[in-house]
Parts: sequence; C-alpha cells; structure tokens
Amino acid sequence: MASGIFAVLDDIAALMDDVAVAAKVATKKTAGILGDDLAVNA
Repeated sequence: MASGIFAVLDDIAALMDDVAVAAKVATKKTAGILGDDLAVNA
C-alpha cells in the first residue's frame, strides 16, 4: 500500500514540475510579446 502512495506522490511531483516548466515558458513568451509592443509603441 505504501508503494502506491509513493507512486501517486511521484506522479504529482512530476505534474508540478511540468506545470512549473510550462509557466516559465509562458512567462518568457508573454514578456517577449510585451517587449515587442513597447518597442512598437515607443
């Protein structure tokens, strides 16, 4: 039973890691778009 709990925790940790990476990529893309807009408006 304990191994099942650890497997679930491991899955959750992997998902959190994926979410963190996706958020980082989204932040970089958003920052790039905002930078482009500022350059165009300047």
